[in-house]
Amino acid sequence: MGFLRRILGDDDAPAPDGTPGPSREERKARDQAAEAERETSTRQLEAGGLPVHAERRLRELRADREGRATGDTFFTSDLTVNEFAFCDLDELRPITQVMGSSVYHVGFQWMPSYRSWGSSQELSTVSHAWNEARRLALDRLAQEARLAGAHAVVGVRLRRSAHAFAADGVEWIATGTAVAVPGIPVPADPPICDLSAQDFWKLRQAGYAPVGVIGHTTSFYIVASVQTQRAMQGGRFFGGARNQELGDFTQGMYDARELAMRSVRQQANALDAHGLVGVTIEQTHRVHKVSTGNDTEREDLIVDFHVLGTAIGRPGGAIVPPAAATTTVWL
Repeated sequence: MGFLRRILGDDDAPAPDGTPGPSREERKARDQAAEAERETSTRQLEAGGLPVHAERRLRELRADREGRATGDTFFTSDLTVNEFAFCDLDELRPITQVMGSSVYHVGFQWMPSYRSWGSSQELSTVSHAWNEARRLALDRLAQEARLAGAHAVVGVRLRRSAHAFAADGVEWIATGTAVAVPGIPVPADPPICDLSAQDFWKLRQAGYAPVGVIGHTTSFYIVASVQTQRAMQGGRFFGGARNQELGDFTQGMYDARELAMRSVRQQANALDAHGLVGVTIEQTHRVHKVSTGNDTEREDLIVDFHVLGTAIGRPGGAIVPPAAATTTVWL
């Protein structure tokens, strides 16, 4: 009977060794504590923070590591074997894999109509959603690094996606490996970078240090002109029979790039950065069909232009960035 009660999930059932299970009062108190923790986690996430269980795990990990004579404990990381071996040579100690995530709802975005010939423009609501989700993901990754007592985070990778369960949602997931350097005080705000462990070492040898990961996304709507539409429709009499550049789409790509790079430069200047390294540029595009009446359609283009890179500080001494920026620590 006790076996069947355990199979059916009765927590009051005695253990196999005959030890009495928790009483109903104890189980109720446990459930209430779990619900209170979930509510606290929700509030902290809404404020841009971390879940309670993540904070507890990282604090316990740091306390365990600092309590050991060598400071070394079991770790997880996304380092390759080569990177791990290099860290060991450079006296970088992996602590734990850190992560930040944000699933973000995209609000109402006005789209150009069939009357909007030539009015290509940024989709500011969509751009803001991508950029705010990235900011939250990177902020949470940095919070985990601070709780773990890291000196820096290397190999940061950002992955973006959209979900079927949230048709109007976007997500950024940031992952990286928190590392420690023996004999150096732990900074209040460990710098993060998307460089490999080898590149991080080379940067240090050159006298530079990362001051943070910088990124921006521009979502841009490109309205196809009459000439572009004729070229895309094809046919001998509509201009589609010859090779030609789709100038509207080309110009739109450059406009999206300019907006993204302008924001990246502004962010770098705010950190007093010397430059950006490891810059990656990715773009996605999709066709947006607009009804033009009389059973005809116009095919416009939407481009999402993503820029990401590591800002590095000037050589020769520590930089004191603005209060809102990440504190630079020369390792």
